[in-house]
Amino acid sequence: MSCNLISGISKGCRDNAAGIVEAYIGNFPSGYTGNEWYTESDGTITSISGASLYQFVPTKNSSSWTDEIQSTVENGSIGYLHSLNLVFAKNSADMRNTIKILGQANLIAIVRDKNEKYWLLGPQSGLELSAGTGSSGVLLNDLNGWNITISGTEPQPAMEVSAAIISGLLAS
Repeated sequence: MSCNLISGISKGCRDNAAGIVEAYIGNFPSGYTGNEWYTESDGTITSISGASLYQFVPTKNSSSWTDEIQSTVENGSIGYLHSLNLVFAKNSADMRNTIKILGQANLIAIVRDKNEKYWLLGPQSGLELSAGTGSSGVLLNDLNGWNITISGTEPQPAMEVSAAIISGLLAS
């Protein structure tokens, strides 16, 4: 792969929306290493094998994903920290139990943003529950629920996922 720049980035239209609508989270596909479990073409995932994902719908206007560049000039290396921050309101035993399991698993996530684009996080090394807080809140309008972060370091930025394959990945 060449390291020479071959294109730029245009300003584009003012039709962008921030935030996420939902996340689909599942176990890292077993029996696979690296990127064997998905097919990618020009940065877009066109098929996924061995994954069964569960829908997580966070509190409206509360959640996001980030791709933090982690560069080390001295070592000539670059990586990307994929992070998914999700906020869920209203504590319950079921929510507590699911979050506990998230903390024990090696995960992948696909995030649907408000632009109706899907993004794959953790495709080669997987993601882990890395931070979180459960809270009762204090004032009437405070969060009573959880704020969790699922993250992992990857060799590439998050890749877009074809919307056409999402329904086939959902657990029954």
